[in-house]
Amino acid sequence: MNKRAAILITVLGIVVVTIVLACSIFAIGEVRVVTTADVTFDDEVSSGIVAASGVKDGGSIFSVDESVVRSNVEAAYPQVKVITVERTFPGTVSINCTLRKAFVCIPCDGGYALLDRELKVVSVTSAAPESGYISVSGYTLTAQAGAFADIPWLSAIIAGGESNLLMNEKISYFIQSVTYYSDGNYVDILTNTGAHLLMYAEGDMDAIFGRLYQAYLLTMEDDFSGCESGFFYTEVASDGRISVKHSSTFPENYPRA
Repeated sequence: MNKRAAILITVLGIVVVTIVLACSIFAIGEVRVVTTADVTFDDEVSSGIVAASGVKDGGSIFSVDESVVRSNVEAAYPQVKVITVERTFPGTVSINCTLRKAFVCIPCDGGYALLDRELKVVSVTSAAPESGYISVSGYTLTAQAGAFADIPWLSAIIAGGESNLLMNEKISYFIQSVTYYSDGNYVDILTNTGAHLLMYAEGDMDAIFGRLYQAYLLTMEDDFSGCESGFFYTEVASDGRISVKHSSTFPENYPRA
């Protein structure tokens, strides 16, 4: 055997040993489910999440694809949100989860869909909840449990609320209902005091929501008579400037349903 062949065999041997050691040392030995402090899963759910994830004991820790794990788990458990998937060397995979908080109720083919802030259908119920949810009308959802609804105007309202620190339960407390009028392409947002925020379902709706909300707060702070009810809406001047108006009656520039 010549010197070159001996070197090649040695190199190949080192490569094989390295691969074998890597597969052994970095083999997945534990897959665990970790929850946020306010959430607890029982053993059955935790085991189900691990099984749904597709991560197998003995596989390489380097083969774990976070996007695949997230998709698998959230398809099997629509109410679960996978925050991150962490790999801890040498062989532990942690699936960090929390529960989605549904606060929007919208009619759907199977009854009523309950959606979270990302407009994921967390569950479908036969009857609408009596409280704790934003009730949406004028629109029927076709998405089923586990799917994400594509409703731009509703996403914009939620984004506008979150920009003004109205998160989850806070926004569902402030907004009692949202009615979508397809003929006029606008939404009527009913607040918990009885005031209405009117917005066309187009353009920069989250920013418009913010302006309406801030005007509503300002009038409440100034204790203007009647401003806890009535209609807040935007009006565009000839120079293109947008101002917020308040009226005790339905504004003429919005088409009646």
